Amino acid sequence: MLFGCTCKPDEYEAVSKIGFDYVEFPCRAICEMDDSIFNALCRKVEKIGVPVMGMNLYCPPEVIIAGPGFSADNTLIYARKAASRASSLGVRTVGIGSPRSRTLPDGFNRNMADDQLIEFLRITAAEFKKYNITVAMEALGPCFCNYINTVSDAYEIACKANVDNLKILADFYNMEHSGEADTGLRPYMDHLVHMHISDDDGTPTQRSYLHPGKYPIHKDRIRELRRIGYIGSLTIEIDIPFDKERANDNLQFLKSM
Repeated sequence: MLFGCTCKPDEYEAVSKIGFDYVEFPCRAICEMDDSIFNALCRKVEKIGVPVMGMNLYCPPEVIIAGPGFSADNTLIYARKAASRASSLGVRTVGIGSPRSRTLPDGFNRNMADDQLIEFLRITAAEFKKYNITVAMEALGPCFCNYINTVSDAYEIACKANVDNLKILADFYNMEHSGEADTGLRPYMDHLVHMHISDDDGTPTQRSYLHPGKYPIHKDRIRELRRIGYIGSLTIEIDIPFDKERANDNLQFLKSM
């Protein structure tokens, strides 16, 4: 199993010294960079050599995944730029979370939302397929949004979309908030390509490194992942600034297993 950590582009050099197998960058921030800054980042990644295997935080709120204002044209325009930049960085998997882009108003037709989401995923996956990049639908806890809140929801949508480079991403933090962190992922193994894990420092807007007091819980969950045959990547997904001591402690914990 490979272990990584999310980080902001300006934290890349510091995070790369910890010893993670890879990092994940926020897709939205990468797409917002002007060309000169982005090209400089690509050169830095090439020089340092720690791969950018994934991207999280896919899109800004104005790019609607499902709900009022959904636009296939906007979906395509954004996916085209995101895929091109992901390819330049060597990304293999991009996660589709972005809660503010898929929070539905009360009474919004769920069948319509499903249709919009499937169209969004098909358009997006088609752009990323040009670069052999996998798109991974992520279920988010109800603390973040009110649509696609369980791994089974994400799995069902991915199956309906029926695109070969569209899979799912499971996140233990979101699974905790949806009450399914210990229910098992075996039914979804044919689509599961990536995992996230984190704790928080008080609120869901402060997802952080794993707390040592929860190490036994995390250990049981990761051991179960391995037991069912998952040998992919596991990323610590954080919102807080990089913390060298906590990052190193978390990595040693993960490697100890």
